[in-house]
Amino acid sequence: MYTTISEHFSSAQSITDLKTQLITELVKRNYKLQSVLWGTSFCSDEVNNLFSPFYDLFAGPGPFHLGGISGLPFSGITGMNAFLSHVPKHGAAMILYGPHIGVSRDGTFGQVQRQNQSSPTTCCGSLVAAIESLKHSDLKPMDNLLDYQQARVQQHLYQHRDEILEHSNPIRKATNLTYEAIHHKLLKIIDEIKKRRQHFELILVGGVVINTDWTIEDYFDLRNLEFIRF
Repeated sequence: MYTTISEHFSSAQSITDLKTQLITELVKRNYKLQSVLWGTSFCSDEVNNLFSPFYDLFAGPGPFHLGGISGLPFSGITGMNAFLSHVPKHGAAMILYGPHIGVSRDGTFGQVQRQNQSSPTTCCGSLVAAIESLKHSDLKPMDNLLDYQQARVQQHLYQHRDEILEHSNPIRKATNLTYEAIHHKLLKIIDEIKKRRQHFELILVGGVVINTDWTIEDYFDLRNLEFIRF
């Protein structure tokens, strides 16, 4: 498993090391941690509840959830406006974002052994299901409000259908493409509302969450650490 992670995710670090890096960066920039409001744009999957120490360190008590299944920022401009309106006086905002992918103990992509489960399950389930739909061109209609988010994930990946299906590891390819989609959508949302906000800093922490089997610490492949002054 460790060889697989290091081979395919060159910037991967343990979640513990990422927490230490982020806290160090904030302290260097003279922020009081309890004046930092944090949000996430991760997949809704419970395996992504990785940052429990932040609940006590940062303003909150917990993260503002900007993402839906797959991690796409489904809360949009309205959600981002709400999140940024909650930033403490003289404080900052931080968003951790990206898709997630499972790597099981034996190095299999797209699966993890979850707590009290008898066998491995898919991870990210949304992306795995979307890839299966690409094989059959069986897309969910966008007007299906009972499964709108998955329909949107499928539509996004369908733009890269051949690229994904012809890849040696479709789930890894789909995960990388989803990271790019989340990253660019967040930047577009931020650009749209930036002129309406001022006097604080927004820290973007983007990458891929690498979930492992339940008894093993997860990893984060850091791809963007960016400071935006409003």
